[in-house]
Amino acid sequence: MTSVGNGQFEFIDSSSRIMYTTAHFAISQLELWDYMKKDTDSYMFSEDQEVHRIYAKIEQLGYNGHSGCSFGCTLRAMKFIAQNGYDKFREDYLATS
Repeated sequence: MTSVGNGQFEFIDSSSRIMYTTAHFAISQLELWDYMKKDTDSYMFSEDQEVHRIYAKIEQLGYNGHSGCSFGCTLRAMKFIAQNGYDKFREDYLATS
């Protein structure tokens, strides 16, 4: 099983970290990591109730600054973590930073 990690994202700049941590915690609390492995055309324009639940939970966790683009990009990162693991995400992120 792929590890989704602890959701701290200490290797990411602080302005982006809150987006990643709240999304990670939202998906964990809603137990939607298996859902995040699924293919989707768009998170930004999704009508899927699970995507709406994630967005609402992120706001409940204290982050309400997402644009459609930042939300979509953040969930794409979470999808990568669901499919490939937190360690691989960190490795790839640091390699391109």
